[in-house]
Amino acid sequence: MDINIIKARSYYYEFFAIPFFFYENETKFEVWKDQLAVLKNSAITPEDSEFFANLEKFSFDEFKTEQNTALFDFSYANVPLSASFYDEGRDEGAMKILVLNTLKKSKFRRNNEFCKDSEDFIGFIFYFMSSLLKDELQRGSNFLSTELFVNVINKFIDEFISLLLEHKGTNFFKNLANLMKSFFALERSLLAVDAPKFEKSVAKEALARLPYENRFKNPRNVFKLDK
Repeated sequence: MDINIIKARSYYYEFFAIPFFFYENETKFEVWKDQLAVLKNSAITPEDSEFFANLEKFSFDEFKTEQNTALFDFSYANVPLSASFYDEGRDEGAMKILVLNTLKKSKFRRNNEFCKDSEDFIGFIFYFMSSLLKDELQRGSNFLSTELFVNVINKFIDEFISLLLEHKGTNFFKNLANLMKSFFALERSLLAVDAPKFEKSVAKEALARLPYENRFKNPRNVFKLDK
């Protein structure tokens, strides 16, 4: 695969990861805004230009308000941030094992001191994918990133996007989710992977049964490297 395409994929994954973490100040949000300024110049579809423009208008305070409403409010309205929830209706299930299997083959490890969330936390998964792609630029192999996409990301991403789009309290995340739709359609095309077909939504059935509370802490540094 072309080096520039791999770089762009890595950049997009980090861009998607940042909004799902909790932040006490706007430092990381400003980094995200800088990434947006770069990515908007190479929108995947013409429609994406509008979504980038809409996201540019958000201040950190506006972003935080919506983030709390959509992701962290202890209510039925939470959008689940665990990949396992989309697979089994609960946190820390089989998806965690699949992420760990890929993680163990890489040089990356979750930094327990700074990232208290499980390996199946979607923000962690996106950061991990970004890091794998950056590493693979040097090694010339895409085995681990493809493995992570096929075994984990491809299985939850459609429902995750759907819940972000359907949430009544979202504007920022609706625009982000629309960018994700374009990007992950391209990912499947590049990797020759089909979207999974579901007879029912495990996540929606679980959300209908009981309030869902994210097991979410305040990670600031996601990885540590093996020496």
